[in-house]
Amino acid sequence: MDKRPTETGWQTALQDTQWNTLAAQLSGPSTNRLTKSEVAQIRQIVSFLLGADCRIFIRERPSASGAPTTHIMVESPRVLSEKLVTQAALIDRLRRPLEGRRVRVLLIDPQFTLTEEHKRFRFVAREY
Repeated sequence: MDKRPTETGWQTALQDTQWNTLAAQLSGPSTNRLTKSEVAQIRQIVSFLLGADCRIFIRERPSASGAPTTHIMVESPRVLSEKLVTQAALIDRLRRPLEGRRVRVLLIDPQFTLTEEHKRFRFVAREY
């Protein structure tokens, strides 16, 4: 009963160095992920500019070239009269907490027509 189990294919694969590098590439480096404090800062900035009832969807894409890309979709329940000015102010304020990242921000309101791509993004992204 003290015998070790015989090695199976998946146990060998776990120890294979090529498999380990592939797993690291798929999961991405953990340093590219937003921290809880960065997400809290994003939430605070959006709440200050647009109100606490806005929905925030964030999707991060790690990059092998260095700077990860962070996609942020902010959904306002109210119609925004100066949407482009507000979006520019939001991007400007998010520059500091997201320094060193490529950031793409999309601001939507009830008048914005969602495409299939936007719906897919909302399905895949995390809501904060």
